[in-house]
Amino acid sequence: MLQKTSAILLSVLFFILLACSSNKQAVIEKFNQQTERIQKKWAPDLAIQVFSARLINQNGRWQLKAESTVAQALDAVTHLTDSVLDGRHYQKQVRLLPDSALGDSAFAVVKIAVANVRRRPKHAAELIDQAIMGNALRLLKREKSWYLIQMPYGYIGWMTKCSFWRTDEKGYKNWKHAPLLRITSLMDFVHKQPSINADAIANVVLNSRLRLIKAGRKWTRVALPGGKEGFVLQAHAALPQADQIVKVSGAAIVQTARRMLGIPYLWGGKSAEANDCSGFTQTVFKANGIQLPRDARQQVLNGKEVPPNADFSNVKAGDLLFFGIGKRITHVGISLGGYDFIHQDSDVHIDSFDEKATNFNAFRKKTLKKIKRILN
Repeated sequence: MLQKTSAILLSVLFFILLACSSNKQAVIEKFNQQTERIQKKWAPDLAIQVFSARLINQNGRWQLKAESTVAQALDAVTHLTDSVLDGRHYQKQVRLLPDSALGDSAFAVVKIAVANVRRRPKHAAELIDQAIMGNALRLLKREKSWYLIQMPYGYIGWMTKCSFWRTDEKGYKNWKHAPLLRITSLMDFVHKQPSINADAIANVVLNSRLRLIKAGRKWTRVALPGGKEGFVLQAHAALPQADQIVKVSGAAIVQTARRMLGIPYLWGGKSAEANDCSGFTQTVFKANGIQLPRDARQQVLNGKEVPPNADFSNVKAGDLLFFGIGKRITHVGISLGGYDFIHQDSDVHIDSFDEKATNFNAFRKKTLKKIKRILN
């Protein structure tokens, strides 16, 4: 009789635990479904916004872990958690980025020629972008020697602390408002003395920015982010234009693009040393004072659409050409006017939509999706 009673109690206990487990899983599944909707509403592009939220149950205790760069998203997640747990107690770990632990020193300026930006805080992680010397960054949080950073055009990724000069808001503003020179040569050096034979203190690339100290006829004295001083050839530098749509000719865009012919492909690359397709177009337009978004799928949202004529006679030099499969935009290039275009595809080279041309690219003609005019 005792054995039978024990068996019944064990069975009851088993079904109670099973029911509790099922209930927990149902709560978590409901939470996950709703957080997807919150993410789509408040942080639809995770390349430029941070959003993560997890509801877990450990040893019968509920815990919410969430972080975002969007305050409304965190508010929505908190309200959701209150709802799905129906008044039950839970531990809340919610962090709005930038992390308050960074204090006022949540700003930085890239201090090396080309700084890698990775998907996760490790050197083996995927390269998703690059930042050029002189770029001002927003620091979002720290993980050991890595920082989650946000680029001026919104892109987010991880960068090592040795890549930038960390500063406070005052230092950040002082750099932004200082007279800055932009390097116009593809690759160059900053020298200790005003001589091509003097030792170099840093290498620089196209679009690097340096603080102007004193201009000279041949050599200009500059300061790197962090204060180190040296000299650059005046002919290889210019005061940058504002980061906005400015009066730029298609010929100027094409001239810059042609200078990069032969530069090799690098996934996530965005410099005159190596680049990917959208890194190439962003670099070219940036050199002419126009800030494009980072990815082709983002760049296609800019400008005025140009439906091409059969002979492409209405396509102008400097127009952006977008390619893809289905609804996805996967590639971008720059029109040279008419049939011909320049793009990064294993290296920077020129192809054509003209079936009679020796450089005709059938695949790109077949997958051409949109042509957008950025220039006024």
